[in-house]
Amino acid sequence: MDSVKVVSASEKLIRCRLPERDTDARPHQGYSLVECLVVNALALSLVAGLFAATADLIAAARATSVLSDQAMRARQVIQFIEQAVASARMPAEWLINDEISLSSQGWHRPSPLCASPETISGSPQWGGIDVIDTASLPCFAVTDPTRGLYIEQIQPCPHNCGARAGYVISPTTCSGESPTINRLTQWQVKWGPDMSQPAHCDAGWPWGRLQRLLLTDRSGENSIEGVPTLRLQSLSRASTYQWQQAETLVVGIADWQPTLITAASAQHYANEAHEAAHYLLAVDLSVTSDHAADKTQDLRVARLLFPSVVDLNG
Repeated sequence: MDSVKVVSASEKLIRCRLPERDTDARPHQGYSLVECLVVNALALSLVAGLFAATADLIAAARATSVLSDQAMRARQVIQFIEQAVASARMPAEWLINDEISLSSQGWHRPSPLCASPETISGSPQWGGIDVIDTASLPCFAVTDPTRGLYIEQIQPCPHNCGARAGYVISPTTCSGESPTINRLTQWQVKWGPDMSQPAHCDAGWPWGRLQRLLLTDRSGENSIEGVPTLRLQSLSRASTYQWQQAETLVVGIADWQPTLITAASAQHYANEAHEAAHYLLAVDLSVTSDHAADKTQDLRVARLLFPSVVDLNG
């Protein structure tokens, strides 16, 4: 046999020849068999290294993608809460003529979650936030007890409240050409088929929508998605006081821990109907992968939320 051909692991063939057996003193052509095997082994090692490097790059790219997705979902949760709690107090434009009340604006504890706001004849303070144990709520059939963030919002009409049916908040007495609103003003809430101005109020008097939200989490074992989820519930549009079914807000949210922190005592609240303190909100949570089989490390998130400060000087 005059020659032996060996196929390398690289793109080209390396031809290997055995020494010529004739007696002519011609120089040998090609590589020796040992050299060919060594070169092919090195080529195979190079290809294996390239495959390993490619796999590492793919894994790194996927990890970066998962982390980016987790960070995006964390931002979605925090931004939703920030927007929701921004209206969880009496609107500043309603109190613009009462600097004492306006300067004390913060988050207070809202009216009871399971009681219709119509059962309260009048109150100087609506809106607020609270952290509740859902297992103790008589108005919910809870299969997965957790800590819920309860938000009672006040949305001024006619520009920020929408037109659909719901609960309308207005002063109990709102007649006269010049609205007089202060910290002692009593406000009532009535259900209405739309958000038009209440019939008992004269033009120029404020009114708005009272909305209630409840944020809770559900474990992966009890969720349809198979992963932990953050869920949102809101009031039904029906005239009978009831809550809608919970809807998934963001998937992959675990270790949900909202906490109220007592802030400095609110000044100038002489009326006993006002609470003595308002609150800050701390939110702790973990963002997992949105796939149950994915073992990516959870992203821990902690945020402290403050009520926005109103500039009395404009």
